[in-house]
Amino acid sequence: MLEGLGGGGLDHFDDAGLVDFLQGFERLRNRLSVVDHRLIANGDRRGLPSVLGQPSMRQVLVQVLRVSPAEAARRVTAAEACSERITAHGEVLPPLRPVLAAAQAEGELSAEQVQTIVSALAKVDRPGIDPADVGAGERLLCDFAATFGAKDLRSLAERTVDAIDPDGTLPDEQLALDRRHLSVKRCRDGMYAGEFRLTGPAGAKLTALLQPLARPRIDATPATDGALQREADSRTFGQRSHDALEDLCDRLLAGGTVAGVGGTPATVIVTVDLEDLQRRVGYASTSDGTLIEVPQLLKLAGEAEIIPAVVNAAGAVLTLGRTRRIATAAQTQALIARDQGCSFPGCGQPPEWCERHHIVAWIDGGLTDLDNLTLLCRYHHHNFASRGWRCHISSDGLPEWRPPRWLDPEQRPLINSRIAGQLRAWGRRRPPQRPPRPVIVESAPPGNPATLSSLAGAAAGG
Repeated sequence: MLEGLGGGGLDHFDDAGLVDFLQGFERLRNRLSVVDHRLIANGDRRGLPSVLGQPSMRQVLVQVLRVSPAEAARRVTAAEACSERITAHGEVLPPLRPVLAAAQAEGELSAEQVQTIVSALAKVDRPGIDPADVGAGERLLCDFAATFGAKDLRSLAERTVDAIDPDGTLPDEQLALDRRHLSVKRCRDGMYAGEFRLTGPAGAKLTALLQPLARPRIDATPATDGALQREADSRTFGQRSHDALEDLCDRLLAGGTVAGVGGTPATVIVTVDLEDLQRRVGYASTSDGTLIEVPQLLKLAGEAEIIPAVVNAAGAVLTLGRTRRIATAAQTQALIARDQGCSFPGCGQPPEWCERHHIVAWIDGGLTDLDNLTLLCRYHHHNFASRGWRCHISSDGLPEWRPPRWLDPEQRPLINSRIAGQLRAWGRRRPPQRPPRPVIVESAPPGNPATLSSLAGAAAGG
C-alpha cells in the first residue's frame, strides 16, 4: 500500500474520493489503538514492568518505545478504560467504559477524543453519583464525538459533567479518599495476592520507605588478583520491592509496638508435628492455615517472633516453646560497637538496618554470645549461604568471611573494611599484652530449648 502511494499513486482520486480515503484511513488508525490497549493490558497482567525493572507500564512505554511520558500516560489511561479487566482471582470483567471501547473498536473515535471523554467522566465516576448517569454521559459524549471537533468536544464534556454533578459536592481530595482500597488474600499455593489503590499521602509514605530498601545490591569483594569481584543483584525490581516490604514488616514486628490480641503483642504461633520436627521434613501451619516448610520454620525460629507448639500424632500439645532466643540489650550494643553495621565484606548498611545472626544456628545448638553473633543486613542475612559464603569469629574476636571457591580457590578470610579499619585503630592504641576478652553468655530461658534434640526431649518428657 505504501509503495502505491508514491509517484502519483493518489492522483486517480477526485476530491471526494480523496476525502473518503482520508476518513477510511483515519478509522483504520483509530482501530489500531485497540491493539495498544490489549498490549498494555497483557503486559500489565504478566508483570512486564517488574521484568524490565520499571515501576509501571507507563515507564515501560517511555523506555521501550521512546515516547514522551505524557503520550505513555495517555495510552495507559485509555487502555485502563477500554480494555477488558481481569481481577487478581482471574475473573474477566467488561471494560470500564464499554460504549467508548466499542466506538473505538469500530474506528469512530480518535485517541484524542478518547482521552477527552475518559478525563471528563473520571471527575464524576465516584461514590455519590448514580452510575446510570455516568453511563448516559458516556453514550452522549460518544455521539458528540462523531459530529464535533476536539475543541467543541472538550466544551461539551465539561457541560455533560456539570449536568451529571451540578453541585460538585465532593472535592478532588475526597474523591481520592473514597477510592482508597487494599485487599490481600491467601492463594492455594500458600502465597498471597491482592490489589490496592493508595491515596497520595499513603503512596508517598510507602514509596519513601520502600525505595531505599529496594535498590539493587552490588557486592564488591577482593578476588585472587587483588581486583574487586562484583556480584550483581539477580533479583527483579518486583522481587526487590517484595523483599523491601517484608523487611519493613520484620522491623515493625521486632519493634514490639504492633497492637496485639488479648493484651499480648502480635505473635505468630506455628503448630508442628513432633516427628516432622525431629526429621526436619513436612510442614508446620500458622493459625490462619498458612503452611511453612519445617526447615524454613527452624530458620525463622532463630530470628523471628515465632512460638513453636509441638504436637503428637493425636494432636495433643506436648510443649510450647518460647519466642526466639534474643541477644540482650548489652550484647546488641556490643555488636554495634564491634561491627558498626553489616559485617559482610563490602556492605555499608548501618546497624539500624541490621539483624542479629547466629553463626552456628540457634536451633543447632549455637549459643547467644558474642563469639557466635554478628550483624547482617537483611539482604546478606538471607542470601550469603546460598552464594557459598561462610562466617566465623577470628582470634581477634571479629567476624571473618570465607568466600566460595569459585571466587577465591584458597578461600582466604575477609573482614569488612569498616571493621578492619577499627581493628587497625585499636592495634595502634592497645597495650603490649592484651587482657583476656570477656565473653557475655545468655543462658537459655526456662522452657526455651536451645537445640532440636532438647526440644524433642522436652516434648517426650525427658
